[in-house]
Amino acid sequence: MRFVVSLALTIVVVFIITDVIRELQNELLAQAITDPLTGAYNRRQMEFSLDEAVERHLRTNAPASVLLIDIDHFKRINDDMGHDTGDRVLKALVLLIKNRSRKLDRLFRMGGEEFLLYLPDTPAAAAMIQAENLRNRVAEASMAKGRQVTVSIGVADLARDLGRDQWIKLADNALYQAKETGRNRVVRAEPALAEDDDAGADSDDRRSRQRLS
Repeated sequence: MRFVVSLALTIVVVFIITDVIRELQNELLAQAITDPLTGAYNRRQMEFSLDEAVERHLRTNAPASVLLIDIDHFKRINDDMGHDTGDRVLKALVLLIKNRSRKLDRLFRMGGEEFLLYLPDTPAAAAMIQAENLRNRVAEASMAKGRQVTVSIGVADLARDLGRDQWIKLADNALYQAKETGRNRVVRAEPALAEDDDAGADSDDRRSRQRLS
């Protein structure tokens, strides 16, 4: 009887330890692939996911699109209302996007106030509808007391001759156009926008857009 009781207790302890280890592993995995502030996936996970999307597109020709989303005048929100308010706006935006997206869609934080939403099995026309819907929802939402928050969005669908960086570059240039032409709008990328994809041009585009944000 003592042996049976001891064995049963040992089995219970082993199961408890196993559960604890599994929970710790899940927590470590989540920390490795997500942004700690917003809960969106991080940039490293974005690169991995988009590389997979490119490979899948090459094999199956499945459509895919990305939305590059940037909060308009976010620096002013931080300067005028404080970084705590800015953090709350970031979290509220992520929650809104997740609630308006499908389970298979993936949201990544690129950095600062810029996010990328990956839409698998989604052609450009459907991605534009999703982008306009999100833009309207953000403009109507109450994210910062006494101030309207809006976003600009660049949309790019995946073409067969594009790699991951060129795909992002397309969306990035479209986002820059949305910012330059008034903000709170959606612009779809044209393939020609990806032709000049050297690092210097990319850096210049980002520096220019930072002055607009």
